[in-house]
Amino acid sequence: MRLLVIGAQGQVALSLAELAEDGLDIVTAGRPEADLAQPAGLVGLIERVMPHAVINAAAHTAVDLAESQEAEARAINATGPGVLAELCARKGLPLVHLSTDYVYSGDKPTPYFETDPTGPTGAYAR
Repeated sequence: MRLLVIGAQGQVALSLAELAEDGLDIVTAGRPEADLAQPAGLVGLIERVMPHAVINAAAHTAVDLAESQEAEARAINATGPGVLAELCARKGLPLVHLSTDYVYSGDKPTPYFETDPTGPTGAYAR
């Protein structure tokens, strides 16, 4: 089985790459090859790697900087992953997209669930 992990230099991708073993091939890809701000290049990457599934662990993670770079943060955290999801759906590939708890408002006194309504308070999470 071959997994493609987007976000090659991030903690998640580096940790997953350590799990590769016989029968499990983990291919990591980062910028510029897998640039979510320029998602058109993802088509060629997926065709070249031919994964059985894709994990998107890439993100614009500078929370404070996202406020002054909102367009870039949106491209990397929302628009690009949307393109990736559409591409994976067309190819019948499972996609795991890692997100952040920042999409919630933070005022719930109990743990959040995936089904809870979102309420981002900043550019990073929007």
